[in-house]
Amino acid sequence: MDTTHEQNIVEVQIMAAVASGDTQAFERLYHVYEKRVFQYVSTFVRDQTVAEEIVVDVMVAVWRGACTFTNTSRVSTWIFGIARHKAIDALRKVIRSEHESMALDNVAHLPNPAEGPVESIDRKQVAALTRQAIAKLSREHQEVIRLAFFEDLPYEEIAILLGIPVNTVKTRVYYAKQQLKQQLDRLLSRESVP
Repeated sequence: MDTTHEQNIVEVQIMAAVASGDTQAFERLYHVYEKRVFQYVSTFVRDQTVAEEIVVDVMVAVWRGACTFTNTSRVSTWIFGIARHKAIDALRKVIRSEHESMALDNVAHLPNPAEGPVESIDRKQVAALTRQAIAKLSREHQEVIRLAFFEDLPYEEIAILLGIPVNTVKTRVYYAKQQLKQQLDRLLSRESVP
């Protein structure tokens, strides 16, 4: 049994506890999803305060709607579906400039005890360049990259979440990876210029 499947089984059990009003289970679920939902909605909104408000709205909706979770998809897909709708609603209310910078991925990386300081610096530089490259992608490409690679959702679930055919998801991921490679190449060529 793979760990993703095992994780979903645990999350389904937590959702059942949340549906019965267990505040500790909700707190546990909140801690698991708070940063992930924030990073996901940041692909839609460029204002950190608005993104934080959306996270709260999403988690309140999870608390209130836990009894409606039918276990026909992963818990993560259900929560990201709520997040997507909340983010789109926020976009309708708030007009943002296309030139604002977006903090896409502020994931804290734990140091690997097996790597030395040089490897750690290189890894951090690569992570920073990758975040910069992803931020330059279109919103559609950022969204599929985040869902497919950061959240590890299968293409079928991404298709359901976005309301598009699976082949469209595959095409978006393909072109997003191409664009990401181009952006990384540009950034790396700038980094190597003395």
